[in-house]
Amino acid sequence: MKKAIELVETREGRAILERTPRYKIMFRGQKFGELYFNLIGYTGGDLPAPGSKPDLPMPLYIGEKSISAYRKAVARLNREWAAIDKKAEGRRV
Repeated sequence: MKKAIELVETREGRAILERTPRYKIMFRGQKFGELYFNLIGYTGGDLPAPGSKPDLPMPLYIGEKSISAYRKAVARLNREWAAIDKKAEGRRV
């Protein structure tokens, strides 16, 4: 099963002297947002969290954190999305 949320490293939008990579937030293959490094940590993007509708994500802001904190949040949200998808598959059968 493919992950619902992925962080993809990109060079798009970087300034000339910007040393840290930027990340695209991909939700089911579509660009949902972007993370960039600020003074303390990565910021700029909301992660797609499960909302009241199964296919419509709700933005989740976790603040200015390290990339590892965002990766942990993505892993947790991927588990939640997998459970929702599995539940939806059970209804279709």
